[in-house]
Amino acid sequence: MEKIPYSKQSINSTDIDAVTDAIQQDFITQGPTITHFESAFAAYVGSRYAVAVSSGTSALVIAHRAAGIQAGDRVLTTANTFVATANSIELAGGIAQLVDIDPKTYNISVTELEKALLAPKRIKGISPVHFAGVPANMEAIAALADKHKLYVIEDACHALGSTWADSEGGLHRVGDCSHSDMSIFSFHPVKQITTGEGGMITTNDPELHAKLLAFRSHGISQPIDKRKKEEQPWTYEMHDLSANHRITDIQCALGLSQLKQADNWMKRRSELVERYNLAFRDEDNLDSQICPKSATPSYHLYVVQAEGRDELYHHLHGLNIKVQVHYIPVHFHPYYQRKGYQQGDFPDCETYYDHALSLPLYPTLTNKQQDFVIEKIREFYHGR
Repeated sequence: MEKIPYSKQSINSTDIDAVTDAIQQDFITQGPTITHFESAFAAYVGSRYAVAVSSGTSALVIAHRAAGIQAGDRVLTTANTFVATANSIELAGGIAQLVDIDPKTYNISVTELEKALLAPKRIKGISPVHFAGVPANMEAIAALADKHKLYVIEDACHALGSTWADSEGGLHRVGDCSHSDMSIFSFHPVKQITTGEGGMITTNDPELHAKLLAFRSHGISQPIDKRKKEEQPWTYEMHDLSANHRITDIQCALGLSQLKQADNWMKRRSELVERYNLAFRDEDNLDSQICPKSATPSYHLYVVQAEGRDELYHHLHGLNIKVQVHYIPVHFHPYYQRKGYQQGDFPDCETYYDHALSLPLYPTLTNKQQDFVIEKIREFYHGR
């Protein structure tokens, strides 16, 4: 019985050739391929700048640092995300303040954000997640941020290629930073494109861009005094404490190759989602994520709310269908419970989690494989 994972990378001969060529170049790190990837990525999402780094988590950490987070600053983010979203705020020196979700979109609730902003706490920013590729309500979030003078960092690790329209009909691609200071992407193998591990930060702000470049590489930048550089060409200065968050040219060569194929792969993801939706449209035991009509998601995940989730999970795994659960709520983890959170704090997130199941979704998933998954889910609920 073949294994059908919930997701996996798509690598072809073009990707392999790109990596083979890159590894034979003079620079395999800190070289020109990184800049080429950054330029191509910025053009794809519609931002002015892009900074490639070693992971999506690294991207989040240095983005919060570039935004000026200080010890004691709070950043509002969703309880329904991988821990990296919240951890990055804490690693940057701030406090991750969790917010409940919209029970239909599974994204951060704007209503709950508004409530959180009424409390007299030192809130510095908002970090929404475009969960599973469905865009969060960035227009409303940006309005709240403007009102309260907060920075906005979009966790777009699920949403490469997603688009949304504003209230005036203007079309935006996630990552264009039209309603945020920065946007963050991940290139883990299960994402829309991969560099093995890797991440990207996009922004339209030249000052933030300069900070991100320095934070990527130990906080090092060129001397402010240009005459010193002329007299001592080897010199450099470290203005802020940071670490090595760099990515390699080898990885970026793969990323460049993958980016050229992204639209075709996202089209295939959409086709598979439509097939799932059609197959389960009359299934009372499953509910799928709701996407606003103004948005077009790129579908990193196909997440359903499933009755008898635990039993269905084990049933499918017994058939080598490796479904997954995304995610354990952030406030369930011992680290955040030591900070005062407890089960019961975010009821909509917890109800979502109790039923959440991610079905197989990736570009090379065949119709035959998907039909097998659908058949076995139907058998679980209704028998043969």
